[in-house]
Amino acid sequence: MKIPIITAALVSLLAISAHAQLLQKITGKKKAAEEVPATPDPKLIIGGDDAVSIDSAYEYDWAVYQESEAFQGNQRVIDGGEDIVIYYSSTQAVFNIQLKSRSTGTKYYFFGDLEKESQLKLAGVEGVASGDKSKLELEGMEPVYPGEIGYLSELRRTGSKKVIAGVACEEYVAQNLRHDPRVVNTSHTKVTAYVWIPLDPHSVFPGYSLMPEHFKLQIERMRREGSYPPVVMPLEMFLEYGNGDKVFTHTTHIIMKERRKVGLGDINQP
Repeated sequence: MKIPIITAALVSLLAISAHAQLLQKITGKKKAAEEVPATPDPKLIIGGDDAVSIDSAYEYDWAVYQESEAFQGNQRVIDGGEDIVIYYSSTQAVFNIQLKSRSTGTKYYFFGDLEKESQLKLAGVEGVASGDKSKLELEGMEPVYPGEIGYLSELRRTGSKKVIAGVACEEYVAQNLRHDPRVVNTSHTKVTAYVWIPLDPHSVFPGYSLMPEHFKLQIERMRREGSYPPVVMPLEMFLEYGNGDKVFTHTTHIIMKERRKVGLGDINQP
């Protein structure tokens, strides 16, 4: 009778050991699953006439860092405004505007390619992004930027000049009414804008000279007539709306000759 007893004990021990190993595997897998951080979905839904691959990327080597602040009357809006980076290239006529809303965390990217005459707008929140690709046309071009830059349909050079982050700039003033047909996407009735634009576009966008000749001629004509195509962004801007709201955008620093590759999927990263 000893042999069956020993056999039964051995079977029992093996069953306990197997159960412990199985439990360890299950709990180990569960723990590992809990420890793996959630990764954002890299897929982008791009509309427009042409498809955009997820691995599309551009390389830049100039960066302008800016911040915007929002005010209601004289009261600063807590967590209002945006953090902004504008990338330019010295070897191609391409630029990229990145804006992140402090209040919502939403990211906005604008890619402008003057060589291929195309533009891409992206918006991303919580790891999900969508966008629209279209032909780049200077007339009506309006990338996402603080204060709805469509207001800058008419600018008047004041003659004032100052240096911002080492770049010589000149001041323009715009005063537009809502019924101006060139002012779009706004619910405000009136705005006064004080804008500081680089005297020489090449001082922040060396690849500016590489754009197609017809764009250069068009930009010169637009500036003579008072409008401003947002190819080289202002280094400082103060907007005052008819209802008392204000937006102040200023440059914190400029980094030159530092290569940086920006991919479309970057908008989904934390």
